[in-house]
Amino acid sequence: MTTHVLVGPTVSASRVREILPGAICHPPVKHGDLLALAASPADTVVIIDGVWHQSAPVRHKEILALLATGTTVVGAASMGALRAAELAPYGMHGVGQVYQDYAAGLLDADDEVAVLHSPTGRRLSEALVNIRAALTRCTAAGVITADEAVALLAIARRLPYDRRSWAAIGHGARTAHLTGPYDRVNLWRTTNPHDLKREDAETALHRIAEGSVPVADTDWWRGESWRTSFVRYWTAGHPAGPDGVPLLAVLQHQQLYDPRFPARWRERVLTAVGGGPADGAALLEVAAIKAAAEQGLGLAHLTAAQAAYWLTPDELLLDPNEALLRIIVRSARLDGAWTVWPATWDEAEGLLQDTRTTAASVATAFRLNTAVEAADPRRTTAHLDPERIGRHLRDAWGLPGCATGVVLDAAARDRAFRDFTGAVEVARAFYLHSRAATA
Repeated sequence: MTTHVLVGPTVSASRVREILPGAICHPPVKHGDLLALAASPADTVVIIDGVWHQSAPVRHKEILALLATGTTVVGAASMGALRAAELAPYGMHGVGQVYQDYAAGLLDADDEVAVLHSPTGRRLSEALVNIRAALTRCTAAGVITADEAVALLAIARRLPYDRRSWAAIGHGARTAHLTGPYDRVNLWRTTNPHDLKREDAETALHRIAEGSVPVADTDWWRGESWRTSFVRYWTAGHPAGPDGVPLLAVLQHQQLYDPRFPARWRERVLTAVGGGPADGAALLEVAAIKAAAEQGLGLAHLTAAQAAYWLTPDELLLDPNEALLRIIVRSARLDGAWTVWPATWDEAEGLLQDTRTTAASVATAFRLNTAVEAADPRRTTAHLDPERIGRHLRDAWGLPGCATGVVLDAAARDRAFRDFTGAVEVARAFYLHSRAATA
């Protein structure tokens, strides 16, 4: 059993390990971090700090994915308190005053707990919840009046979270003719220090050390269809596989460069549509056509424009059954809402081949991208010319240089892309390495 603590400026890693000697400390949580933990049902994950300005914040359903496996998830102090208040009905356990205030609706803004901090975790601004707590304590001690506390809090609220500090509040207080109340507060708080966020974080850690965190009730929702296409896509994009490369990258590389991928994708889609594997390709196709007919789908049901959207001019002359099969495969594409799209390595069995070799190529491609960007930040994969990548893909797929429009889209859809433009965007990550390898 392991306790993972995602923490930053609120409380130091050394303090975490004083309270929980066996804890593994991680940086403030961001999108994807929880999926990459590979936590087991016996583990506990404690979310204290998180990022939301520098990168995408942790999504609610990333936390649900942990809870659904039986992992205990605790939140306190900062991002953890905010997410715990939102997910308490689903089994996330919140601790502390900040959590309670969010849960009760007394706090409702994200910036109540937001602070600016250095890459090393040194706090560079003050959280509004800590300012509010100091003003409340000063009022209770008779240092300032309730009206003065409200006025000083209003000054703090108007400041952007990354510029929110006691010095900045003092500047605003002078402008608002509140220098006297501010000076009394500033003197009192420095001689009576109190950090509400840190107190909440330590309370959560102590409860875990004592074993007093209750078991979450997740039975009522785990069986529901809560795993959206986004959850499946995130799951495929974050856990590490061979060479530390996620499934999604291996899958995308084979989509682009494995000439046998279209055949495997076709078999996978038709198997799903037909209701299961069949003894031979011909029977598989028959089953898929029958299933489509039962759903009212046939080539005769499509308008000429609809057929021309999915088929090239030459393919419009195909046998109607084969034309329909191609449309079925191309309309499926990689969409996480349908489990024909794999989100885990187990689900990808049969669709991917020689994953270790592919993973090694992907890892090399990523290292090359990093090296190029480090040498010149103006040269990133985002700056690559899409026309050049398009020519590269036409060559890789054996298409004539004059191929355009529906021909390019059809070739991309046979590889489970939305269209050729979508394939070009995915190929950005691999283009430099692929060109270097064929030069």
